[in-house]
Parts: sequence; C-alpha cells; structure tokens
Amino acid sequence: METRKVYVSGGSTYVISLPKKWVKKANLKAGDSLVVTEQDGSLLIETRLIEKESTVKEIRISQIISSEALERKIIALYLTGYDTIKIKLDRKDHLVYREAIREVLDYLMGIEIVDDTHDSMTLEIMVDHRRMMTGQVLQRMFSIDRSMLLDVGKAFETRDIGLAKDAIAREREVDRLYFLVVRQLKNAVRYQQVAEKLGIKYQRDSLGYRILVKVLERIADHIENIAKNYILLTEIQKQPQLDEYISLVNSTAMTFEKSFRALFERDGEAAEKIFQELKKIENDHSDISKKLFKIENIQSAIYQKTMLDSLGRIASYSGDIAEIAINMSTEVP
Repeated sequence: METRKVYVSGGSTYVISLPKKWVKKANLKAGDSLVVTEQDGSLLIETRLIEKESTVKEIRISQIISSEALERKIIALYLTGYDTIKIKLDRKDHLVYREAIREVLDYLMGIEIVDDTHDSMTLEIMVDHRRMMTGQVLQRMFSIDRSMLLDVGKAFETRDIGLAKDAIAREREVDRLYFLVVRQLKNAVRYQQVAEKLGIKYQRDSLGYRILVKVLERIADHIENIAKNYILLTEIQKQPQLDEYISLVNSTAMTFEKSFRALFERDGEAAEKIFQELKKIENDHSDISKKLFKIENIQSAIYQKTMLDSLGRIASYSGDIAEIAINMSTEVP
C-alpha cells in the first residue's frame, strides 16, 4: 500500500501522482486517458473502457478427457466472461463432442454457434448488460419459481398431471438464468463499469446476489423434485388426498414471496417477520410428517415424504433470503 499527496493545480484542479510500477505495467504514456469511477468512499481507476475488449479462448478436444469434461469447460469459460470460444475438433471421435456442445448450449443464455466446419466450432456469447440487468434477471427467476410452486399446488388440488409436467419443463429456464447471473456477477466484481450497467451500485450487493441466485436455482430443483414425485405417486394412487400439502404449498409460496420482496425493498423489518412465519410452516411440516407413518403403502409414503422434504427445503431457503435481506438492508459504517 502506498500513500499519495494531493496537489492543487490551477487553483481548482486536484491532482495525485500514479505509481510508476503500475504505469509501466499498464503501458501508459503521457496523454493517455483513464476511466475514473466513484465507488463508495474510494475511486476506481481503470486503463480503458472494457466494452472495447473482446476475449477469445481456443480449446482442443484432443486435450479434453471426455465430452462431459468439455461441457464443464464451456460452462466455466462462459461464467468467467469470455466472449468467443473456439473449439478445435481434432479427434476422430468428434461427433460425441459435437453433440455435447449442442446440449450444453441449451443451458446457457446468449450464446450461439456462429461457425461450424468439419474440424472446428466457434461459439459467440452475445449478452447486452444494459438489456439484461442483474436485478431484472433475479426477478424473472423468482417469478418462474413462484409460478412453478403454485402450479404444483394447483396440480395437487385438480389432479392435473399436465401442470406438474409443465413445472418440470420450466426448471430448465431457471438454470439458464442462473448461469447468466453468475457470469454477470463475475464480470461485475472485476469491472466497476460492468457493475454499473448491471444496476449493481455496491460491491457487497454482488455477494448477496451470488448467494441469492444459487438459492433460486436450488428452489427450482426442489419444485421439480416435488412435481416428479407427485407424478409417481399418482401412478400407484389414482386420487391422492393432499389437502394438507396444498395448504403447505400455499403458505410456503407466500413466505417465499415475502422474503424476496423484503430483499429487493431492503426492508429488514419485513425480513425479520419471515422467521415467525417459518415456525408455523415447520409445525405444519412436522404434523404432516407424523401422519406418514400411518400410510400402509410404503412406496406412497416414500413419495410423499420426498415431496414434504423438498417443501421444507424451500421454506428454509426463504429464511436464507430473509437473512440476505437483513444483511443488505443494514447500513454500512
């Protein structure tokens, strides 16, 4: 850490000198411009506007041990922030790798195959930060989660298997949005200019959003699990009586909504009330759990127990969101 004195130039301009080592490393010369951004109680100095940069990564499948490893590599490069991924198909068994590339693209938003030849594929990531702000994407994820959960409850009530299957199909969209937000947050931490375009005012918000996006992705997974087990349940029990489950789904969905609203409104008092609601949900959960021991059909009891456990996890995640809301609403000293 170095200290620099502030000088006055021309009577109204305040000037500090730049560290010589940093200037040489950045290849700066007299007359070059720097980007200066106010950030809380500090100034962030960057050498250029990052929009002018384009990052390219080339990989060869001959150096990748399997098609599954290639999928993970593409996801990692996407999350890290690369704009272009060039894949050299330099193996005889490249068809399975081609298939893996196309499959992984189903999970990633804003990425397209722009060049496809017999020996290579080029992927281009085209994400406009100004049109896909982080808060808006998180709101979208919440909206999908909430509608999935309510539709599962409606499926219990109307015995509509189609609603349960539709909830399962929508889980894929939450995954796509999850990867997008993680990519955004990684770039926001590196570049304040990107953070501002994404609507992230403070660095600590990036940490809160990183926890939140994982919570929203896991909630979608649990709703998918509930829907799948409900479908299995109807195969051995044509008209399952799930009135208590319906009530639990509705109360869980309401608590989930309140916790999310408290976070985005930075309302610590509203978030604190969530924990009182969770106690009632826990009691209802416990009452239903005890009744499962009276079910004669073991397989039916297993499916219902699995559904109940996922509902319990969703409620617990709502508590996690409330904790994030309290943390983000607390004034920084």
